[in-house]
Amino acid sequence: MWNLWNQKNSEIFGETGMFADCDEVRLLFPVRKIQRIFCSATGMEYLPERDWNFNPETQQIIRPENSRIPRLSDEDLHPAGPFYPNPGARAIQGGLDGRPLLFDNRNFFAEHQFAVDYIAEEIDFPLEEILSPLSGRLPRFRAKLSRRGGAIRISWLGDSISEGYNASGYHKFSPFQPPFAELAARHLGERFSLCVELRNHSLSGARSEYPLTCVKKWSDDCPDLQVIAFGMNDFAVSDEAEEYLANIQKTVQIAQLASPETEFLLIASMSGNPEWSNTPLKKADEFSRALRQLAAEAGKHVAFADLFSLWQRLLKRKTFMDLTGNGVNHPNDFGHRVFALGVNFILEKEA
Repeated sequence: MWNLWNQKNSEIFGETGMFADCDEVRLLFPVRKIQRIFCSATGMEYLPERDWNFNPETQQIIRPENSRIPRLSDEDLHPAGPFYPNPGARAIQGGLDGRPLLFDNRNFFAEHQFAVDYIAEEIDFPLEEILSPLSGRLPRFRAKLSRRGGAIRISWLGDSISEGYNASGYHKFSPFQPPFAELAARHLGERFSLCVELRNHSLSGARSEYPLTCVKKWSDDCPDLQVIAFGMNDFAVSDEAEEYLANIQKTVQIAQLASPETEFLLIASMSGNPEWSNTPLKKADEFSRALRQLAAEAGKHVAFADLFSLWQRLLKRKTFMDLTGNGVNHPNDFGHRVFALGVNFILEKEA
C-alpha cells in the first residue's frame, strides 16, 4: 500500500514540499532524522549539503545556492502569460490581488516539489480529534467488514478530486500512485480480506446537482456504501449551502429508493488555494459545517468524513504549494494519501 507513515517507528514516507518563492520548508512533525529527499515524479535524488540542509532549531529544510531542487519565483507563480518551461502549465485568472495564478493539471507541480522520507520524534496526528466522527454510524457496512471475507461494493459520486486529479496514477505519470478513492478501497480489501468493487462515477467540474442529471448512470449500482463527495465546485459558485445540501439530500433519497440497504458516506471537500477567488476558505468551512449537520441529522446509516478539517490540519504546518497537485484546487499524491487515511479511519472506526 501507499503508506503515509509507520506509527511504530515514527517513519514518514514521501511528505512533499515546494520552494515556492522561498528557500525554507517545514515538515509536519519534529524531525529526528532525514533519511532521503527526492522527486517522486522524476526519480531525482537530492543530496545533503549539495542540494539541501536541515536546520534543527527552526525545523526547516533549507535550499542552498546552486541546489538542484527546483525553486519557483513569485513571477513563476503569477505568470503574466504562458508559462513556457512546461507546455501544460499556464496562467489562470482570479488571483485575489488581481494577478493570475500558475495552474497545471498534469505533473508540473509534482516535478517541482520534493518528497521527504524521515523519522519523526513522534507522529502527532490525532484523527479522532481532527475528524470528530459521528458515533454509531454505518452498522450494516461495518458488520460486513468485521465478518471478513466475501465482497462489498462501493459506489462513488464526486468531482475531479474524487475522479483522481492530480494523483500520478490517474494521469499515468511516475510514481503511478492511485487516487484516494482507489487507495481507500484497496486498503479495505487488504485489511479485511475482502473483494472490494469500486464503481467511481466522479466527473471533473461536477457540482452537487450532477448525480441528479444522470440518475440512471449510478442508481442501479445498489452498493453497500454510497460515497457522495462534492463541494469544491459548489462553493466556488454558490453563495449559500442550502442548494448544495438539497442536492445531497435528493441524491441520498434516490439511492435509498433504489437500494434500501445502502449506507452513505458524505465527504466535505478540501479548501483551495487561499489566493484564488474561486476557492474562498470561508465558503469551504461553511459548507463543511453544513454537511456535518446534515449527516448528523440523517441517522445511523449516514457517516461524515471531514476532509476539510483534515486539510486544514496539514496547513497548520505546510503551505498550500507544498501539497497542491494543480496550483489551485487539487491535492498531490501526498494529499491523496492523507485523504485515503481519513476516509478509512471513518469507515473502520467501529469495525
